[in-house]
Amino acid sequence: MKYTLSQWLYNQQIDLLQHWPNQCEAAPGSVAVQSHIDTKRFVLALIAAAEGNELPLRELFTDWITGEVEPDVPTMVRRLNYLHRALRTTLLHELPELTLVDALADLFEQTTTILIEIWSEHTNQLIQEREFIAASLDSASAAADQRALQLKALNDISQRLSATLNRDELLEIVTDSLYRLTEAHHVAVWLVDDQQRLKVVATRGSSDGPPIGYVLPDTNSVFQTAFQNGVFWPAPSADPTHDWLIAGCSVLIIPMTGGTGLIGAVTLQELQNPLDLRFMQDLAQSIASQAAIAFQNAELYHTIRTLNAELEQRVIERTRELEEEKNRLATLHAIAAQVNQTLDLDQILNNSLTMLARIVQAEHASILLTEEDNPSLLVTRAILGKKVTPDNTVRFAIGQGIAGWAAQHGQTVLVHDVAQDERWITIPGSSRKREGSMIAVPLFVQGEVIGVMTLSHPQTHFFSEGHVRLLNACAGAIAIGINNANLFRMISAEAERRYELLDRQQKETSQIAAILQSLLDGVIVCDLYGGVISINQAASRILHRPLEELLLWNLNDIIHRYLGNHAAELPLDDLLRRPLTVEGTARTFTTTAVIAGKTINFALSPVLKDDDELLGALLVLRDITREVEADRMKNEFIGTMSHELRTPMTAIKGFTQLLAMGGLGQLNDTQREFVNTIYNNTERMINLINDVLEITKIESGSIDLEWRALHLAEALSGVIAELQPQIVQRHHQLTISLPPGLPLIRADSMRLHQILFHILSNAVKYTPAGGSITIAAREVMNVDLPEPIRSTLSDNRRYLLLSISDTGVGIRPEDLPRIFDRFFRSDNPLKVEAGGTGLGLSIVKPLVELLGGRIWVESTVGVGSTFSIVLPVAGDHS
Repeated sequence: MKYTLSQWLYNQQIDLLQHWPNQCEAAPGSVAVQSHIDTKRFVLALIAAAEGNELPLRELFTDWITGEVEPDVPTMVRRLNYLHRALRTTLLHELPELTLVDALADLFEQTTTILIEIWSEHTNQLIQEREFIAASLDSASAAADQRALQLKALNDISQRLSATLNRDELLEIVTDSLYRLTEAHHVAVWLVDDQQRLKVVATRGSSDGPPIGYVLPDTNSVFQTAFQNGVFWPAPSADPTHDWLIAGCSVLIIPMTGGTGLIGAVTLQELQNPLDLRFMQDLAQSIASQAAIAFQNAELYHTIRTLNAELEQRVIERTRELEEEKNRLATLHAIAAQVNQTLDLDQILNNSLTMLARIVQAEHASILLTEEDNPSLLVTRAILGKKVTPDNTVRFAIGQGIAGWAAQHGQTVLVHDVAQDERWITIPGSSRKREGSMIAVPLFVQGEVIGVMTLSHPQTHFFSEGHVRLLNACAGAIAIGINNANLFRMISAEAERRYELLDRQQKETSQIAAILQSLLDGVIVCDLYGGVISINQAASRILHRPLEELLLWNLNDIIHRYLGNHAAELPLDDLLRRPLTVEGTARTFTTTAVIAGKTINFALSPVLKDDDELLGALLVLRDITREVEADRMKNEFIGTMSHELRTPMTAIKGFTQLLAMGGLGQLNDTQREFVNTIYNNTERMINLINDVLEITKIESGSIDLEWRALHLAEALSGVIAELQPQIVQRHHQLTISLPPGLPLIRADSMRLHQILFHILSNAVKYTPAGGSITIAAREVMNVDLPEPIRSTLSDNRRYLLLSISDTGVGIRPEDLPRIFDRFFRSDNPLKVEAGGTGLGLSIVKPLVELLGGRIWVESTVGVGSTFSIVLPVAGDHS
C-alpha cells in the first residue's frame, strides 16, 4: 500500500506532538528558547500544506510573528531544519521511498520560504511605521514650537487683560493682539448694546472695513446665525446691506459668549492669503474667549461700582430712617412706660398727651373717647394743660369734624391748613381759632375705634409725615393703656359684684346644708359616675352606717347592699344615661326594703339644672314603718269587717235561694220579684266584699303566687268560655289574633285569669250591642314599648304584649289618669246598665305589676278603648 506524504504525516502527528519541544531543545548547535508556537496547530497546518493548502501555515506564522515582541526567525528556521531531518530519518526507516523523501524536502523548503516571506513583510511594515512616526514627531515638534509661541502670546495677552478693568484699554489690547498675531487685513470687535444689537466698538487694519459705531443689520438671518455660532467663509456671498464686508476677503467670525448668552463677536478679514485665517482660528478663538471674560469682568466691575454707590446712598437713607425709628421707639418706650405705671384712666390720658405734645411741639392737644352708653359719640376726656370740666367738654358724633372723620374712616388725618379744610367744625362758645395745622389719630383696640387723639399748632404746614408715623406708633400703646384701664375698672366692678354673689351663695349653701341635715328623710346625692358627694345624718341613721364610711361608697354599692335582688328596681346607671322621658319629664324609680326591722321607702331621681343638664342623682330614704303598720291595721280591720259582713250575707243569699226555689212554699210574682231583688243585692254585696278583701291582700303583700309557664291561649280560653253567654246575648263580634310560635309567659294562672276576666268583662259591658272586641298578642322588646312603660322595665328582656280593643263608649281624656283608682267609674251612657263597684281595674293593675308586667289604656270617646298588658316571657331573665 502506497502512502502519500500527507497521510504519513497524519499518522505521525501524535509522535510529533509529544517530541517536538524536547527535540527542538536537544538540537545540536541550537539555542534553547521557549517556543510560543502552537505545535498542534503547526502539525495540522503542515499536513494541509502537504495537501496543497498554504493558508493555515501562513496564518500560523503571521500570528506567531505579530504576537512576538522580537520574533527569533533564525531559531525557528533551525527548528524546521531539525524537524525535517528527524522526519526524513523516520521516513527512510519506515518507508524507504525516495518520492516521499523528496516531497518532504520540498514541503519543508516551502515552509521555510513562507516563514521568510511573512517575516520580510512584517519587517518592511515596521520600517514604514517607524519612518512615519519619525516624520510625525518632526511635525509635532514644529507644531509644539508654534503652539508654545502662541501660548506665550496668549499668556501675555491674558496678563494684560487681567491687569485692567477699563473697557477702552481692554478693546485696545484685544484688537492690537489679534491684528499683530494673525496679520489679518482687518480686525473688528463687536459688542451687544442696550438694544441687543451688535455694534462695532474697536477696529484695526484697512479703512475699508466697518467704522466704529457701525450696527450689524438684521436683514439677513445667515449673518445673524454666523455671529451667534461662528463661521469661516473663504469667499462670502455679497450682500448690499452688509457693507462691512471687504470685497475679495475671506471672513472669520468668532462669537464671544458669557453666562447670559452672546455678548459680542470678533471679525477678521484677510485679502492676500484668504486661507491663512483658517489656520489662525484656534488662536483667534482663544483670544476672543479671554476677551469675553475680560469684558464680562469689566461690566461686572462697573455694575458693582454702580451698585456700591447706590448702596452707600441707601445706607445713608436707611441710617437716617433708623435714627428716626430709634427716636420713635424711644418715644414709644417712654409712653409705654408711662402707660404701664398706672391703671388710672385720667392719669394715662394726661401723661400721654403731655409727652406727645412736647415731642411734636404741639400747642393744643386733646383726647376724645367714645361714650360707653352711646359708642356713636366722641366726648372729651383729656385736654393739654387743662382739667376737663363741663364747660370745655365737647361731644362729636362719629363722622362730624376732623376728629369724627378720623374715627369713622379709621385713618390718621394730617391737615396742613385747617382754614382750607371743609371738615372743620367751629364749636359755639369756644375761643379756638380756625388756623394753623392739625393731626387727628384714631385709637384702635382689636379693630374697633375707641377714641381720637388730636394735636394742633397755630402755624400752617407745621406737621410732617414723620410726625404722623411717630403718632401712629404711639397711638397703639396709648389705646392699649386706655383699654387696660377700662378693663381694670370693669374687672374691679365685676370682682366686687362676684364677691357679693359668692358671699350670698355661701350663705345659701350653708342654709341648704343646715336644712339638709335637719331633714328627717335620708338624702344621698351622687355625681355623674355614682360617687357619693353629699349625705345627711338621717341617711346615716336609717342605713346604720357612719357618714364618713358612706361618703367613700358608690351609690350603686349602697343600692345593691341594701336592696339585694331588688336592686334592679332602682337602675342608677340607666337613669344617669337617660334621665328624662320622651315627654321631657324626670324619670323616677321607687321601691321599699326592710332595714333593721324598719320599712324604708327608696326614691331615686335625677338632679337637673334649669336647662335639664344632668348633675347627678338623688336617693331619698323615708322611714314608712308607721304608715305600713297603719295600712296593715287598716287592712286587718277591713278584712275582719269583710269576713264579718260576708257571713250574714252568705246566710241571706242561701235563704233567699231557698225561698226562690219554693222550699218554704210557693211564691207569687210579687214575692218572687222581692226575693230576686234581695238575692241580686246580696250577690253584689258579696262581690264588693270579695273585691275589698282582694285589695286588702294585695296591699298587705299576703298574696301567694304559683309561678309557672303558661300559654296565653290557654288562659284566654277559660275567660272567653265564662263570658261567652254575655257576648252572644249582646251580639258582639269577637276577634282573636294569636300568631303561631307565640312564647310562653311566666305568671300565676289564677291571677292571670282574674286579670283577663276583669278587662274582657269591662269590654263586653261597655260596648253597645253589635259592637266588636279584638284580642291580639305579639312578642316585643323593651324598645318597642311606649316611653312611660319602657323606662320602668328591664332593657334586656323579651315581653308578650296583649291588646284588648273594643268599639265601646270610650273614656274621656280627663278620666284616663284616674281609671285605675279605687271606686272610680267614668261617666258614660252605659254606666248604669253595666253596674259595678269601680274596684275591678284597681285590682287588675297591682296584679299585673306583681306578675312583673305593666298595663296602660288608650281611649277615644265614641270610638272605643284599648287596654294593653305587657308580661315577661318565661325563661328570659335579665
